[in-house]
Amino acid sequence: PANAGYRSKGENCLLKTGSVAYKSSLPVASNELPLKAGECVKIGPVNIRGIPTNRLMIVLRTNGCEYARKTGGCSVCGFMKNAGENIGDTQIAGQFRYVLQTLDGHDIQEIDLLTLGSFLNDREVGPAARKALLGQAADLEKIRRITIESRAEYVSVEKLKECRQWSGDKILELGIGLESADDYIRNTIIRKNLSKDDFEQSVADVKSAGCDLMAYVLVKPPGLSEKEAIRDAVDTAIYVFDTARKYQVNARVAFEPVFICQNTDLETLFDNKEYRLANLWSVVEVVKRTHHLGSVFIGLSDESLSLDRMVYSCDKCYERVVNEIELFNKTQDFSDLALADCDCKAAYQYLVREEMI
Repeated sequence: PANAGYRSKGENCLLKTGSVAYKSSLPVASNELPLKAGECVKIGPVNIRGIPTNRLMIVLRTNGCEYARKTGGCSVCGFMKNAGENIGDTQIAGQFRYVLQTLDGHDIQEIDLLTLGSFLNDREVGPAARKALLGQAADLEKIRRITIESRAEYVSVEKLKECRQWSGDKILELGIGLESADDYIRNTIIRKNLSKDDFEQSVADVKSAGCDLMAYVLVKPPGLSEKEAIRDAVDTAIYVFDTARKYQVNARVAFEPVFICQNTDLETLFDNKEYRLANLWSVVEVVKRTHHLGSVFIGLSDESLSLDRMVYSCDKCYERVVNEIELFNKTQDFSDLALADCDCKAAYQYLVREEMI
């Protein structure tokens, strides 16, 4: 069946401090909440310009994506589920401050400040919140890179330079959801409403402001077979790195295997057996074909949104292969991941070859 084979074990958003684990359990859209911690907090491996280390990813609870509120948003995105209402700059900054109190003893050199939308949209995260968040991160001695994200329409050289100033001597990286280099996939299937011209203008702005670029690339948007999904992800990575060279920007690609969020068009397709989740071996194949192009990262967090409906292989190999992917995220060395194998891999390769999935 189209929706068979998804993972049976979810990845909770946990922040572990010694023997203590914090899991965010904030309900949706309640203005009575203290908003002490973000919607999702996770520590995981990353590589910063050749240095293997760890990152703190925090998804801050905000009013959510303005594009989603106005248009219904992207067909695969369910982040509005965790958005609130009337969440101000002080509350947004306070969530990060609360999380920082639990970080002692962790070797973290990157902080990803994610916001359920666009960090650079003043109506989602105001200038005061941006200044407070980046200032708090800049005050952390061990931090080398701060990552923020935004839709392209909110990006400007002025805002990026302002954010760089607040970030002190840290690398400031801007993440943009390109999703696919194919215009039809990106704007008709995913409904991103992003032209390549606008994406490249944002890349030029990143260069002018002295920032780094991270482009998010989806693995297996709806309507694509496994073979087509692999090709699309690879082609998109090639486009990103070619564009980065064109504008002389330090860039990396973050591959994001699609997962199923509630109350989305994708969930409807999935429930109707019209969409099959990507196989984990397709993700490995994408990395195999792109790791030589530049720095790549594989995002395997569902940010507690998928109800365990996300990329999978089989019970025998899933955790082992995920561990190899996480190791690759840290080292950028593909050699161990290249050796990953399982009985299910041969079956998967046959199905792809025969175009049965």
